[in-house]
Amino acid sequence: MTQPTPATVCVVVPVWGAERTLDRCVQSILTQRLTGTLACVLVDDGSPDRCGELCDGYAARDPRVTVIHKEDGGVSSARNAGLAACDAEYVVFLDSDDALRPGALQAALDAQAADPGAFVLWRYTDDPADPAPAGPGAAPAPPAALARLWLDCLIAMPWNKLYRGELVRQLRFNEAYTLGEDLQFVLDYIALLGRRQPGFHYTVVQSPLTFYDCSREDGTLSTRYHPETCEIWPEHFAKLNAAVLAAGAPEADLRPLYRAELRVFAEGAADILRRDPAPAPERRRRAAAALRHPWLADLLGRMRAGRCYSPYYLPLRWRSLRLLWRLAEAARTGSPLYGKLDWAGYYLLGGRWLRS
Repeated sequence: MTQPTPATVCVVVPVWGAERTLDRCVQSILTQRLTGTLACVLVDDGSPDRCGELCDGYAARDPRVTVIHKEDGGVSSARNAGLAACDAEYVVFLDSDDALRPGALQAALDAQAADPGAFVLWRYTDDPADPAPAGPGAAPAPPAALARLWLDCLIAMPWNKLYRGELVRQLRFNEAYTLGEDLQFVLDYIALLGRRQPGFHYTVVQSPLTFYDCSREDGTLSTRYHPETCEIWPEHFAKLNAAVLAAGAPEADLRPLYRAELRVFAEGAADILRRDPAPAPERRRRAAAALRHPWLADLLGRMRAGRCYSPYYLPLRWRSLRLLWRLAEAARTGSPLYGKLDWAGYYLLGGRWLRS
């Protein structure tokens, strides 16, 4: 019996609670026109609505669709199940409330063909009526640009990338994480690609190829409260920092990277004080414990050595919950107090640290 020929591109879609958006997502995949063949794996992750039934309907009508039904194990578990079932030259991930824009897959393949040694990334849009056409025009970026690519919101997610099937099938999303596991997966892929092809580089398709839906009624992972933020993100950031330093990121990229990481951590600690359901004394205890994290001490040391200023530097160095709270609340509410505290901290440090 002859083995079926692997598809050119397989799109893996974890599906849960997406009855409202699933048709938009799947149709955006199946209507793609590309040189080569297309496959789609829909993973019904124990969805409580009609998503499983809808997935079966797509498979019954289109032989390119494969459906996996499994118990709810979370998005990483669903992606892993889909990845294990996909046999293709390239793999693309897509969330069930998002969509590929017309011509997206061909644009990604064209960018890959034009630069065979590159890891192809692309921009995305949150405007469903975005008029920008999907085109293969791409800009190269060296390995040392990893920090800048993360700052430009091109690294942390798995769904704006063209993965080589033979490589990505060797990896799995870490199902132990409930936050930031996408970044870990992407960094693992970059490390594997670097071992297989030393000196590889990136190419970034300039037109948005994915529509990212920000209108989710139950909030996205970036807007929900996560009590483990100050435990999990230091692990992810430590891995990111090791990767960008190994890639030779310039100081001009390291400074904004460190500021961004510090802000994520600071806002996570402030969120414990603001949104944790525990009584106030326990919230303060948890926030104070977060400020003693060894990763934070290391990051503050790097920032001090590079005279890299952030308005969160002194509140976190002093481990002052009161000052951290006031600064984070001022930032969250758009209060003029934020600017006053920002410049006060800057001049307390002598007014000579780098703000850019």
